[in-house]
Amino acid sequence: AVHPTQGPLQQHPALCNYGYNPNCNHGSASTKKIIETTIVHRASKYGALANDRKTGSISGALNANSLAEAKKAAIRQCSQGGKNKDCKVITWVRNGCIAAASGKLRGKFIIYKAAEKPGQAESVAMSRCKAAGVSGCRIIVPEGCSVPEGMYN
Repeated sequence: AVHPTQGPLQQHPALCNYGYNPNCNHGSASTKKIIETTIVHRASKYGALANDRKTGSISGALNANSLAEAKKAAIRQCSQGGKNKDCKVITWVRNGCIAAASGKLRGKFIIYKAAEKPGQAESVAMSRCKAAGVSGCRIIVPEGCSVPEGMYN
């Protein structure tokens, strides 16, 4: 049997610089790069927006520990103790930010929402509103973020 470090491929001089050949010796110590990786686990944070199309009510929830929790809280806020029974989640975010813009199109109140990185949600919501040809676009829900501490620092 041939020892695995003494075969013809392992002794080929072209492989000495790649660290594959323990039999090579150039008279100097080989330099090996050691790459260390540290993985930091952070619990995700969620946010959601809910809207009642009949009343126009829109509310949200931020920094929830689960998507279900964020959606439930947004609907609860939107419904205002049962006054707005038709609240539905219109957007949600995981480890990011949400915002909403609105305006009128053909006499109807339209909402454009965005879920983005910090500092981008409002501008994306506004650009979506304007790109649709909606008149009087304005931010109706300012950017709110649900991000684990230190995620974007």
